[in-house]
Amino acid sequence: MSFIINTALFKFVSIIKGMKNILILTDFSDKSWNSIVYALGLFQNEQCNFHLLNVENRFENELVGAGYNQVELVQVDNKRDSKRKLEKLIQQINTLKIKGNHNFIPIVEENNIVEATRNQIKEKKIDLIVIGANDIPSKGQIFRNSVSEEVITKVKCSVLVVPEKAVFKGINEIAFPTDYTNFYEAKLLHYLTCKSSYNNASIRFLYLCKNKEKLNDEQVWNKETLHDYFTDKQHSFHSEVNKNLEESLEQFIDNKQIDLIVLAAKNLNLLEQILFRPKSEALKYYSKTPFLALHQSNF
Repeated sequence: MSFIINTALFKFVSIIKGMKNILILTDFSDKSWNSIVYALGLFQNEQCNFHLLNVENRFENELVGAGYNQVELVQVDNKRDSKRKLEKLIQQINTLKIKGNHNFIPIVEENNIVEATRNQIKEKKIDLIVIGANDIPSKGQIFRNSVSEEVITKVKCSVLVVPEKAVFKGINEIAFPTDYTNFYEAKLLHYLTCKSSYNNASIRFLYLCKNKEKLNDEQVWNKETLHDYFTDKQHSFHSEVNKNLEESLEQFIDNKQIDLIVLAAKNLNLLEQILFRPKSEALKYYSKTPFLALHQSNF
């Protein structure tokens, strides 16, 4: 069961229609703070409800063999500690010039990260999850079962992963890696680029493949569908052939000065190779370029 701080405020803001609901997972680290700052920049022209979720389940590991009363006391202490940290976090947010006209709702939940996130998605009608990329090592490989991977693959909601060095400077160039095998990609991107945060961006469709090969009929049709959806928007099609797909993406990001990488969350093959477990090390896009995984359930 979640513990919601300032319940009266939440009930008030929840009745405001048309507001975007953003869930930010925070562990109070510097990288988590950077994800908050980035999200505020991204949505500075919209009024949003920012739900700040801290998940606490430390007592499960700390009190093996402890009595019921001891466990209950530690739970209370953990909640109080998280509550104080969240209140301090909101005070820190209020000092920012880019704070905007948003509402901030702190939430503490004792659960595993996936179940806690699912609960908030259902209860708060969340449009987007934001995660600071504190599970991406400097060598460029995400550990198995990282928070990013767990949430993207197990929670039906779009996820924005913000690396530690990402700085919001506007979204002018979007890279969309694709293998043209998913017909719904056009609809996903169309809804995204209609939003004020992204509507001036150019879309660069990037076909990543390990071997040079001709597109089959289905792939050609899907590519043409993408072109039809974006006739009135700046877009272009590109292809890169490389055994290491992440190296192709890295080079493309540098050449086109990409601000955001967008990918359909259902495209697990590409997610696996360019985000979860790439073969190459020292990839710069891991530390500087935000990654948005789009879920159909949001549209």
